[in-house]
Amino acid sequence: MRLYEFAQDPLIPKLIAVSDQLKTDLDDGSIQPEMTLQVFIQYLQEYGITLDPNDLYNMIKNPPLNDLISNIKGDQVIFKGYGTLDQPEDEKKKVVQQMAKSAQTK
Repeated sequence: MRLYEFAQDPLIPKLIAVSDQLKTDLDDGSIQPEMTLQVFIQYLQEYGITLDPNDLYNMIKNPPLNDLISNIKGDQVIFKGYGTLDQPEDEKKKVVQQMAKSAQTK
């Protein structure tokens, strides 16, 4: 991220700080990775960030939230690397098989 991007949107530095705090809270177990969309929006509001769900759906496609959130399915926020909702079991097996094939061809 470039310095001029901070000047264009004052929300971005707040989102970076909150993303780092959220990752820390997830890592140390202060909060559970099973979080509903409404709880996530309230978490952001505690840090002075007010978003509606539509804004959030768009923002998880871009930094800094795309590094933390893989998807929002229904009412559930799915964090990257936390819990089993992150990737279905059959997809995990498919990825492992593809990695094994790739390793064999090299």
